[in-house]
Amino acid sequence: MSTLKLSLAKDGIAVVTLANPPINAMDAALLEKLANLFEGLAADRAVRAAVITADGPAFSAGLNLKTVPGLDRLGQRRLVDALNDGFGTLYAWPKPLVAAVNGHAMGAGLCIALACDIRLAATDAKMGVNFAKIGLSSGMGTLHFLTRLTSPSIAADLLFTGRTVNAEEALTLGLVNRLVSPADLMPVAKALAEEVSRNAPLPLKIMKKGIQKAPLLSLEEIFDYESGGQAQTFNTEDLKEGVKAVQEKRPPKFSGR
Repeated sequence: MSTLKLSLAKDGIAVVTLANPPINAMDAALLEKLANLFEGLAADRAVRAAVITADGPAFSAGLNLKTVPGLDRLGQRRLVDALNDGFGTLYAWPKPLVAAVNGHAMGAGLCIALACDIRLAATDAKMGVNFAKIGLSSGMGTLHFLTRLTSPSIAADLLFTGRTVNAEEALTLGLVNRLVSPADLMPVAKALAEEVSRNAPLPLKIMKKGIQKAPLLSLEEIFDYESGGQAQTFNTEDLKEGVKAVQEKRPPKFSGR
């Protein structure tokens, strides 16, 4: 059965590991466990950010299709809806989320990484949305992520061909933010999460939601969203601490209040 591992660091970083090697195939049970785990982490004030990665040589080979043929059409739709609910929970997680892609990330496996805010990839990682190659239409938010992170034409290229891209091309296309040697991937991912977590939690939450909404909003709507966000933060203890820290030339100590 697909499993997950969770480790919590004193610095407020949660590391969630897909632990069903060697290929970390996904199913509805895994996505439900992943969603429940992140719902719990969202409520934990001590957790400021998270890293998601995987055991073994692959980040995730995608959906385990062995569970699908035995289902009728209604059962198949319910399965897909359950998978989408899991991805939706991951995407909507209110705190910064970093993906550390340690190997092949294919299909729905790549979508887990794309649902994160920042993606680091090992230099030997490979990625693809190979749905068409196995006779399947895209799912798990692929159309949303690819068209926004790259462009409609690049999304068409990747989806219509189903080709696998190496880490360097993934970086060029915008699928990942930066490449890291396999040995340095987790240390760099944790350091990045720690850097992010040292900032005030409320602005991060507001800006994360805004980043997700921005592609669908006009400039006027962005002005309105940002005005509301700044109004929420003007009277916080964290803003007072941030200003004081600058004046005293020291790192701020944000409390989330």
